[in-house]
Amino acid sequence: MRFSKLAAFTVILGVTCASLAMAEDKTTINFWTWAPPAPVVDKAVAAFEKANPSIDVNVTLLESTAYQDRLPLALSSGDPVDVAAVQTSSMVKLVKDYLEPLPELYNQYGAAPIDKQLAPKALEQAKLLSGDGKLYIAPMGTLGSVVAYYNLDLMKQLGLPVPKDRAELAAFVKAVKAKRPDLVPVAFTGANWFLDEIADTIIEQGAPGWFNALRYNKSGKFDGPEFKAGFDATVSLYKDGIFGKDTLDLDYGRAVELFQQGNAVMFLQGTWEMGALSAPFRKANGIKLDNVTASPLPVIAEGGKPAIRSFIEVGLAVPKNSKHKAEAMKFVQFMTAGEGVGQWGDTLFVVPSMQGYKLPKDIFSSERSAKDYGVVADLLLNASSDRNNVSDFSNVVGDAIIKSIISGTSTDDQASYLQGEWDSGRYSNAL
Repeated sequence: MRFSKLAAFTVILGVTCASLAMAEDKTTINFWTWAPPAPVVDKAVAAFEKANPSIDVNVTLLESTAYQDRLPLALSSGDPVDVAAVQTSSMVKLVKDYLEPLPELYNQYGAAPIDKQLAPKALEQAKLLSGDGKLYIAPMGTLGSVVAYYNLDLMKQLGLPVPKDRAELAAFVKAVKAKRPDLVPVAFTGANWFLDEIADTIIEQGAPGWFNALRYNKSGKFDGPEFKAGFDATVSLYKDGIFGKDTLDLDYGRAVELFQQGNAVMFLQGTWEMGALSAPFRKANGIKLDNVTASPLPVIAEGGKPAIRSFIEVGLAVPKNSKHKAEAMKFVQFMTAGEGVGQWGDTLFVVPSMQGYKLPKDIFSSERSAKDYGVVADLLLNASSDRNNVSDFSNVVGDAIIKSIISGTSTDDQASYLQGEWDSGRYSNAL
């Protein structure tokens, strides 16, 4: 159809006015977070904006440590934050006075009450963090530590099964050294915090619930037999050559690199590295491995059974200062119990809190990996203790482990020292 100049101008003017009207009808919400990684956040936000064309999302994504400082300051200053990702630690108590209790918002704006959307245990842990029994955060999912990752192609070449206990782990390490001395049998960072993670996992294998008894002041002790047995078992892995002392100088990034480049057969870390099992995640992140699986840490505690500590991660909250609570709640539900879960679920960085969520079958490159993931996820969701760490004290425990490995300080001496430090009131467990 041919338009006159006037008609064309009228059409252009009409389109421009319509565009301006649409722009005026749009609401922009500000989302602050530190996780998941930027490409994952961008993908989820784009999907939300497509599903909700009247809402734009402005994202502020900060590094984790910087976020710990910036978010409380932004909330206390009344900055325009509509959705805040809250770190599941003492941060919840620190910022809760600036957040809306979620059950009321879900009742007002939700598709269903929050307890019909998210897993009960995740909500219990979220309430625990607030200190007043109220619910301020909607957890995206659950993660835990420690698990073992395996390069199945190397395992097949070496003719090795996944080790289930200490004896099998010792045989595994010995076989790798004999058959492929160019490979690292077990890669992990020997940083103090992670040695504490290993020790806690081993203690839980022999004494399920020990960490909760300690963390929540229910008679858990450092100078008791459960801790001493786990501490001793951790140090003995080094003493007997199952773990190499070179891991004490291995940083996190290098340990990941060794595994992802095919130079390590086994890799120890938390479930936040579970993306290595996801074929889409490996492709998106340039990980060259083709066949990866995960398993609980081999049982090191004598007479123990597989164990893990787990806790919620990335809790989404709506600040009281938000001017767009209805739109903010749409975003929170999308990310935690709606189509948004499918946008980040294939990263496997957490097991989603969404009730009834099932991962797409094409995420895994083999039935073995899918089955093994299910075993770890089930253990994670039924963990014997919370991974509600006292981060500053984790470093103290890890340093004690390192000292015993290097200088032979006795377990009894370390247990007595750690009990005194724990009771001193100098750490965040006293909050």
